[in-house]
Amino acid sequence: MCKVFFLIDATLYAYKSFYIINYKKKNIDFKKSLSIFWNMIFSKYKFCKPNYLLFIFDYDRNNFRKKLYKKYKSNRKKVPKELIFYIASIKLFFDTFGIKYLSYPEVEGDDVIGSLIYKIKSLFLDQNYLIYILSYDKDFLQLVNDKVHLFISNKEILNPKCIYNKYGVYPNLIKDLLVLCGDKSDNIPGIKGIGIKKATILINNIGNIESIYQNLYKIKYLKISNYNNIIRNLKLNINKVNLWYSLINIKLDIKININFCKFKVNNLFFFKIFSFLKKFSFYR
Repeated sequence: MCKVFFLIDATLYAYKSFYIINYKKKNIDFKKSLSIFWNMIFSKYKFCKPNYLLFIFDYDRNNFRKKLYKKYKSNRKKVPKELIFYIASIKLFFDTFGIKYLSYPEVEGDDVIGSLIYKIKSLFLDQNYLIYILSYDKDFLQLVNDKVHLFISNKEILNPKCIYNKYGVYPNLIKDLLVLCGDKSDNIPGIKGIGIKKATILINNIGNIESIYQNLYKIKYLKISNYNNIIRNLKLNINKVNLWYSLINIKLDIKININFCKFKVNNLFFFKIFSFLKKFSFYR
């Protein structure tokens, strides 16, 4: 029997459920947002019926990436106090129901999820298992393999083949792709003049970042416009590339000591939650 794990990017779902209801509204509707938060999780639960649910929250924005690069995510708007209160309310709801969630200082939720995947692999190595990451953050593409899929929406679950068809490279080269073309959401600039199309040509014909720098002369033989500018910009940014790679790379070695039995879930779990929401007239 296959053990199915849901690793949930809870901070992302908190943001999404908040802004779906409260975008540009003066009166914040926390009840509707909380109901939508649970409905989004439940819709995916019904689809896969996982054995384990693990909710992972970001600790705060002061993490090791921010220390490495002050401009990391500096392009994002300041988090409104209403959203901070809403996330705190979700955690209080979790505490009330005895629902376990994970959050570690100085690292992002991405790193906790990456380390959980590594831990599950080591603990359940001899068993049949499948992990779904519930998120649409493209940083998680690098973690996808035959045992780990990215659950973007109810209509789209990405496995390695899907990622190749969509991005032109396999998951093990996603980090190299993002280093070359940048990641606007995290304020990582990438190499000027290289978009996704040119980045995939470089990777598929030469290899990863290290191979590209070792074989810069090969770029002029590829069907890429302005190849001289690309070679020059790669040389100019050689000292920054390692930094960007460190920012994009998800850590797999966070020490996580948990008992997975405490994260087991069944239909009764959601029945209790929705009974509570209904009793207190939450939005359905």
